[in-house]
Amino acid sequence: MKLSKRFSLTGILPSAVLAIVLISLASCFPVAEPVPRPTLNEVRSGTARGAIAADTTLRPGEIAAEVAEIDRARREIRVITDDGRRHAIPYDLNATRVIYHGWEYPVESLEAGDRIAYPSVPRDRRYVDNIRIQEPVQARTSPTIARPAAPPLPRNDVVEGTVERVNYDLGVFDIRPRTGRMVTVSIPYNARTADVENFRGLRRGDYVRVEGEFVNSDSFQLLAFLSPRDR
Repeated sequence: MKLSKRFSLTGILPSAVLAIVLISLASCFPVAEPVPRPTLNEVRSGTARGAIAADTTLRPGEIAAEVAEIDRARREIRVITDDGRRHAIPYDLNATRVIYHGWEYPVESLEAGDRIAYPSVPRDRRYVDNIRIQEPVQARTSPTIARPAAPPLPRNDVVEGTVERVNYDLGVFDIRPRTGRMVTVSIPYNARTADVENFRGLRRGDYVRVEGEFVNSDSFQLLAFLSPRDR
């Protein structure tokens, strides 16, 4: 009986000693801490440590685009999507959130050239809620490689005058400018909710100012109401 206990202790002691040695050796080597993802301010200022990872994975319902211009007067972000289309994203100065690697920033922290992902604006909302920065413009530029400039945005026209006729079913109305001939303004199928509401509130005799593009000399495609029903 004493002999079996001796063999048991002989097998246990080396294992215990080996475990103590391994723990002691492990404590002598520092454990490398993961480098945190850089903040947007660090990327903008060039003080980010390590490689700047791009967050290019799109989530369900998101659209990828590049910021071309930020129109602060109209509270819109002009973007060019990956398929070459141009859109104006409405935002709210207090409610729209800009997120980069989990950090939240005000919407005015966006800059032209930033790669972003955003959801389509629901019809019952007037602005987009969340915008994710996939890659800041500073992370995409290099002092030795010239980056091609984005094509300029088309110049929009402005028409103002008195409303002569409104056809709510066809989505068109006629404007008689103070000088010049009558212009027929059409509402696009993807018009913003605010513009649709302004159109449905139009009455003959209202004085309006609209922005858009001429299809021909008499037809005008609306982009936005600038001063609806403002006499």
